[in-house]
Amino acid sequence: MSARQPINKIASGLPVEDLKRQLNAQPELFGEHSERKYAPGSPHGGMTDIWVRYNAYKNFNRANPAAFNEPHDSVWYPAYRKLPGVCAPVFGVMAMVAGERLGGVLITKIPPGGGVAKHTDSGWHASYYDKFYVPVQNEPGATFNFEGITIDPQEGDVYWFDNSFPHWVENKSLSDRIAMIVCVRTEMFRGPQ
Repeated sequence: MSARQPINKIASGLPVEDLKRQLNAQPELFGEHSERKYAPGSPHGGMTDIWVRYNAYKNFNRANPAAFNEPHDSVWYPAYRKLPGVCAPVFGVMAMVAGERLGGVLITKIPPGGGVAKHTDSGWHASYYDKFYVPVQNEPGATFNFEGITIDPQEGDVYWFDNSFPHWVENKSLSDRIAMIVCVRTEMFRGPQ
């Protein structure tokens, strides 16, 4: 029996051009919520993000930030209305994996020379949902990495990945690397619980 792979490409050609254009026209959307970037010891210090969908921000408590990742129903953030190009790729992923419940949707941007440090994700949201990685703007040299695996993806590819494995991102390209993480509850990939 072979070892379980932490990442698998499941599709290509997802429509991301409209979203890419909208993101480049509204760079001020990145970093509105910087809690991940500036959390003590965060592996995400080298990037900015856009929270498109997650736990309602009114539930965030700076005195107990871990509670924000406990069981919740995700809601759309204001960025969703400003980025109509999110719909086609998000609901495209939902359809291709027979999604039963949509969780968080996060768009990340890493500048040239930046990255995300090696880490694993834990907590309720990380274990309840399957994660799907969609490159929106990705030049050669912007890689998504696991031990012994380097993905140098094309824009519009779709990858399922297991974030309980150590993973990291390096942007050795000359452009911002932008990706979307779509979190979906689906029996197709996880199997009965």
